[in-house]
Amino acid sequence: MLIPLDVSGWLMALFGGLFSGAIFIVAVERVHLWRRMPTEQYVVDFRRSLYRLDPLVPILGVLSAVAAVFFALGSEGRPAMLAWIGVALISLVMVASVTLAEPMNSKFRRLPEGQIPEGVERTRINWRRFHIARTVVALAALACLTAAVA
Repeated sequence: MLIPLDVSGWLMALFGGLFSGAIFIVAVERVHLWRRMPTEQYVVDFRRSLYRLDPLVPILGVLSAVAAVFFALGSEGRPAMLAWIGVALISLVMVASVTLAEPMNSKFRRLPEGQIPEGVERTRINWRRFHIARTVVALAALACLTAAVA
């Protein structure tokens, strides 16, 4: 076995918690504020927030998924099944983020800071709805990963 089962289980839960937690914190704290900000303030704050989150959150997701694969390969029965479901849910979040959220995020990144992208209000609503759905899936992934090691 390449990685001992207890280490891979600990790593998948740790990185899964950081991955899901980062997504959850954005949903609880930033999305609430962004919804109420004037557009001029929103475009600056959104762009600045994504500057750090966009590279960090996917890295945490990949680390969790890789550890979960090692855990699933070394496990049997319910723990293995839950780890594989966790991997699938993390993958769903990652693929949806690249295909759905990234085009919206790029509208802000391509422009100079403070410049308002065309259709910003529609993008703002769509991004918020997407992020709430992504949060539910990320938390479900975390539930599966932690249940797998419980």
